[in-house]
Amino acid sequence: RGSTIFPGMGKTISVGGLEEHLADDMVQYEDVFTTAGDVMEHGLDILDDPSFEEKKAPWKLDCSSDGITVHYKDTATGRYFAGRCKMKISAKDLSDEFWDHLERNHEFNDNIRQARRVRKLSENTDYLHYTSNDVFIIKSREVVAARAMREINGAYFLACRSVDLPKEIAESKASVRAYIHVSLSRTRPDPEDPAHSCIYDYVICTDLKGMMFRSASNQVLGRATLKDIENIRQYANNVLRPKLYPGL
Repeated sequence: RGSTIFPGMGKTISVGGLEEHLADDMVQYEDVFTTAGDVMEHGLDILDDPSFEEKKAPWKLDCSSDGITVHYKDTATGRYFAGRCKMKISAKDLSDEFWDHLERNHEFNDNIRQARRVRKLSENTDYLHYTSNDVFIIKSREVVAARAMREINGAYFLACRSVDLPKEIAESKASVRAYIHVSLSRTRPDPEDPAHSCIYDYVICTDLKGMMFRSASNQVLGRATLKDIENIRQYANNVLRPKLYPGL
């Protein structure tokens, strides 16, 4: 895992069993590309921790609803939230939706005002810009983030982390620019129906910035994560499933 520079080859990241090179005409995005590799490495480390799968200490239950659970743990960086549920489309189909169709997010997730891929840097890295709606007591936030995608042993991973590109994407006056330490999704086949169902995990740690105390944001971010997952599941089960598998 990690990133490096090989003579004559530009920036290279190697993580999750995949090595990727940044094209010479993308050299201005070297830091974004490296961040994408770093956050994927960090995300895989989170999932590899023995406590994650069973949500043992230091993880604690934050909230739940109808087959969805959201746990949290506190770190020096901030509070990590981890949600999990089953969705009725395949792991690959759900991952493809997140990777290729960001611009549709606002159609089914009322937490999101807009989301878009700004630029693809390689086959499995890009950077994005999204803006949230007001959610509970959290006013609108926006994020510019590097993102990486990996497929490992039949599971699909998407990880992103904030990057600073003020000349390309100026900060909006209508929203506060937040900082995402890590946003990570994993979709893996559901053993009960691997072709048409998956287990979805989502992990996020974010600094909302603006005039909001961490203690206040911690009280609502778990419920906001739960709401996100509820929106995604409803879309996956009720819109994508009949569209992708019309014979079922």
